[in-house]
Amino acid sequence: YQPDPGRLVAVKQFRLDIPPDSAHRFVAALDRLIAADLTHSGIAAPLAAGLESFTPFLAQDFVAADSFDVVMRDHGAAPVAEVLRVTTQLAGALDFAAAVQVYHGALHPRDVLVSAEDTRLTGLGLAQSLEGIGLTAPVRRPYAAPERIAGQRWDRRADVFSTAALAYEML
Repeated sequence: YQPDPGRLVAVKQFRLDIPPDSAHRFVAALDRLIAADLTHSGIAAPLAAGLESFTPFLAQDFVAADSFDVVMRDHGAAPVAEVLRVTTQLAGALDFAAAVQVYHGALHPRDVLVSAEDTRLTGLGLAQSLEGIGLTAPVRRPYAAPERIAGQRWDRRADVFSTAALAYEML
């Protein structure tokens, strides 16, 4: 709970085996994400970052919704209209972030939160932040683009590939 302005937040801790100076650089990269002002209806915006006993954390908007993988497990294939709604909202969030050069890079079902009306995205910029301190960001098959799997440079097209893989799975 964040008392001012009085809202619930979700806190993600990063259990990374890195020296303290790298942890500080990672938090600085997370702070740059916060400064990018990713305030969009389709994004669980990053709100605060810091260290707790040299463990980096990121607080972001709390979203009362199920993750994409839970929705798919519980409901199976979705009607085309629902696939279009979710995919359009997800693509809008990714486009908004890409306008300020923030990409996801590791998009997978647990990063997509789905409710009856809204689709919200978490994890934007984390792969870039990890790679910025010399760590390899996770590659999540079958959602990862070929260039990510090969360990090559990637950009927003990797997110387009992952979005298409999620839409295919929904169908």
